[in-house]
Amino acid sequence: AHCGKQGVGFQRCSVCKGASYCGAACQKANWKRHKKTCAPPVPLRVVDDNVNAAKAAGDWRGVLKWEGRMEELMVTQDDYTCQRVLLSFQVAHHYFKITTGSSEHAIATMRLMERRV
Repeated sequence: AHCGKQGVGFQRCSVCKGASYCGAACQKANWKRHKKTCAPPVPLRVVDDNVNAAKAAGDWRGVLKWEGRMEELMVTQDDYTCQRVLLSFQVAHHYFKITTGSSEHAIATMRLMERRV
């Protein structure tokens, strides 16, 4: 859950199906931040195509725009594409030397890869 509680049976965001919450207070506490990236799931192919187009144009901020879609990577069986997209996010963070959100990105990536194993 957003609050850090572990367990099963948490409610999920009804739009993106990615964020989980232990209850209404947990969801409310995270809404201001979550609404910036909340969107219906899209296929990994769409994320990959958009990330690749942004990289080809040298638009690293455009790459990071898709970082909020990391949950789509969790359900794919395409490990090669998943790793390539995650690496693109990591490179974009390094390129901009972004400190705000970098630790959250690392944590999200680790959680994502743990769930994929």
